[in-house]
Amino acid sequence: MSPPSNPWGPPRLDPKAMERALAASRAELALKQPVRRWRSQALGLFAASAGLALAVMGVLLALGRTTGAMLMGRAPLLAMLLSTSAVCAWGAIAPRRRGLRQVGVGMAMVAAMLLVLMRAAPREPSSLPEWVCTVSHLALALVPLVVALVGLRSAAFDPLRAAVAGLSVGTVGAFVGELACEQGPGHVATYHLGAWALVVLTTWALSKRIQPRTYAP
Repeated sequence: MSPPSNPWGPPRLDPKAMERALAASRAELALKQPVRRWRSQALGLFAASAGLALAVMGVLLALGRTTGAMLMGRAPLLAMLLSTSAVCAWGAIAPRRRGLRQVGVGMAMVAAMLLVLMRAAPREPSSLPEWVCTVSHLALALVPLVVALVGLRSAAFDPLRAAVAGLSVGTVGAFVGELACEQGPGHVATYHLGAWALVVLTTWALSKRIQPRTYAP
């Protein structure tokens, strides 16, 4: 007579299920797909955001839309935005860096407040509708957004990770807005920060829908 089974013991594994899982793992390994390290993906996200921002800055300088004196006057805030982009990009892609992600969120909040508080009153009304800034910021974020989504596929979906990636992407529009827009603090709070928030929400929503390549933390 066989002894009674222990209901509190470990569950019995189905040998056929184990064989199927092993076969699937071997098939995946046989593909020999190149594995990108997370550090290169994080650097790629920062390079996409910061590189695009600096490229637009160069174009504005060449066209005379901004000057060296203006850049020097806003250098601390521009450096803050680039630093925020770097920390958020690293925190979004790096595994198990929740503390760093929280630091990135804090830096983004400080940068957002400074964008409003340090903006002077406009000298003259703009000839363009105010929503043009929002649209242009969203357009600038498209390329870094694609890079961010590719990097986020390397891990299981995490709301904070996705939000921090969006914060890194959104620094592009905030950076360019400091150079190309002369409107007042109310405009910045509504149309510049509004665009940044939309980028974060878009990154979060899209990363939740895409299928991750792995489910690493």
